[in-house]
Amino acid sequence: MNFEALLNALKKKWWVVISSIIVLALAAVIVTWQMPQKYDAGSTATAIRGTNIKQTDVDYYLYDNYYAIQSGAFIADNIVSWLASPPAVAAIYKDANIDLPPSNLRALSKIFAAKKQSASSNVITFTTANTDSDKAYKLITSANKYLTQLVAEINKDQKDEGSHFSVYFSEPVVVKVPKSYALNTLVAAFLGLVIGTAIAVYRPDK
Repeated sequence: MNFEALLNALKKKWWVVISSIIVLALAAVIVTWQMPQKYDAGSTATAIRGTNIKQTDVDYYLYDNYYAIQSGAFIADNIVSWLASPPAVAAIYKDANIDLPPSNLRALSKIFAAKKQSASSNVITFTTANTDSDKAYKLITSANKYLTQLVAEINKDQKDEGSHFSVYFSEPVVVKVPKSYALNTLVAAFLGLVIGTAIAVYRPDK
């Protein structure tokens, strides 16, 4: 079919194309409206290691405790790994008194998304999503508590209390995730355009 024939088919069946766009766009709006509301919850953890060495006590430069901060990056790496561990996730759910969602181990490892600000950073941001804002808050709060306990276990092996690791957590934040009305409607409208055009071209007499 040449371009002129295509235009003639669309002129003849223009209402089919418009109807397809409207129907699918409206369907997308309705489906999006019926989708459960989601909430994102997150917290930021800063890991540092104590040191008994002070700049005033030594005659060499300590680089503003650079090495103590880098030791904190070690704990930051552990936190990222812990939040991707299915047993750790199960423990967090148990502490929050929330039923573990039926899933496989791979899916459990992705419930929390944890990310360091940079490869050598001692700051981690971690988030989770839920359809219940209270549950989302509880999960992050329980995660903070559980991670604190794990760090305390590591500190038990450190005889020098001044060299213990510490992790400071921000207050959990919960935000309402906007539903993707615009994107879903645009995709549906484009699909309606394609379907309507196909009907107009390949079924011109019906």
